[in-house]
Amino acid sequence: MSTAQEPADLAGVATTGRPFLGWRVVAGAFTSQLFSAGLCFSAFGAFIVPLAESFGTTRGAISGGLGIGMVWMALLGPPVGRVADRGPVRALVVSGLLLMGAGLHLASVAAELWQAAFAFCLLVCTGAAMTGPIPTISLVGKWFVRRRGMALGITVAGATVASMAGPAVGAYLTELQGWRAALRSMGSFGPLIGVPLLWWLVVRRPEDVGQRPDGDPAPQVVDPTSGAPEDIRATGEFLRDSNVWLAGFGFAFLFASPVVMSIHVIPFAGDLGIDAVRASGFFAAMAPCSLLGKLVFGAVVDRVNARHALYAAMIVLALSWWLLLSSPGYNRLLLTGAVFGLGVGAVGPLQGIVIASCFGRDSVGRVMGIGGLLGLPIVAGAPPLVGFLFDVQGSYRMGFTLQLATLVISALLFSLLRFPSVEPGTELARSTPAPENA
Repeated sequence: MSTAQEPADLAGVATTGRPFLGWRVVAGAFTSQLFSAGLCFSAFGAFIVPLAESFGTTRGAISGGLGIGMVWMALLGPPVGRVADRGPVRALVVSGLLLMGAGLHLASVAAELWQAAFAFCLLVCTGAAMTGPIPTISLVGKWFVRRRGMALGITVAGATVASMAGPAVGAYLTELQGWRAALRSMGSFGPLIGVPLLWWLVVRRPEDVGQRPDGDPAPQVVDPTSGAPEDIRATGEFLRDSNVWLAGFGFAFLFASPVVMSIHVIPFAGDLGIDAVRASGFFAAMAPCSLLGKLVFGAVVDRVNARHALYAAMIVLALSWWLLLSSPGYNRLLLTGAVFGLGVGAVGPLQGIVIASCFGRDSVGRVMGIGGLLGLPIVAGAPPLVGFLFDVQGSYRMGFTLQLATLVISALLFSLLRFPSVEPGTELARSTPAPENA
């Protein structure tokens, strides 16, 4: 039987002296992001043409489904963040993966386009929200403080690996089996492999297994009645906090850059006389550098001021927009992709680090969810605005210059963000906390 001095995990096994589980949890968060991005977004492009041909519609109509799905995921952000912070996160991510599998299977038997769209938006995108950045960053943020940057860098690398492998896997399965069977294969493989992995790897908080963030040893004096409590602030309290608004809009202006780049860089290259196939090399150069940026910035930010790391990432992103505005040739376009990848990669772990530092490790999911909803008009509106400016002027110069301006606005917002001298909720308790339910 376990005691306060010897907490028990879910199976009732005493955890005193057991190895630190934080890095196992990081592996679970990486896996969750891998399946979230891989099954929902990364392979999407491989199905656009087959779906358009099968249902007799346009590629634009198929692509619009992804935009609707992204809006739906943003609306789900606050409730998902609340569960990620205070609820059964293991059940959340496992249920999300099962929903994605069910949605892919349902879409594979759709007789009409609206049926496929319904399955994708309501089931696959819901599952992606339940397994994606909000729950995984919230999860890892609870397990690490001093080494949070490296841990989050590994976590968000899961989505980057998916972006590198997903298109090829989707194209291969579609060519081999046809799009319907390919969806069924993906919908079966994800839950079959991912569900047992996530169930084993995910543990909500270190206190649930008698451990502490970063694997710090338990203090000598044990008082089971004390410990750092979870943040129980209501959503309304967060909305009245100016820091939430500054972070939400700051990251929205920051995230506008990769969304605009992903949509407009290939047509921009076409205006320079670079065909679409060669222009896709931009993303081939970007992906490995994005992975490198996540890991490098994640490790560096553990040793430097988070605000300064944010400014460094913005400078790298600004450099990539400047390179595009200089009307690059093909080789410089590839260089721009590599530079942009470093900047985009840095932003992934920095979001979790900044939010955890400002609001505490038990508020990351809720603040990310609220911030994502606040910033949705900016992120969703940036690509069509750039397209409209091109239609009016016949050039991307104004639209791309506007992206430089959004980075300046983001920097100004983050300069106003208040970082407490001690992260909320990390004042080390003079006790080993009592066990909780995972």
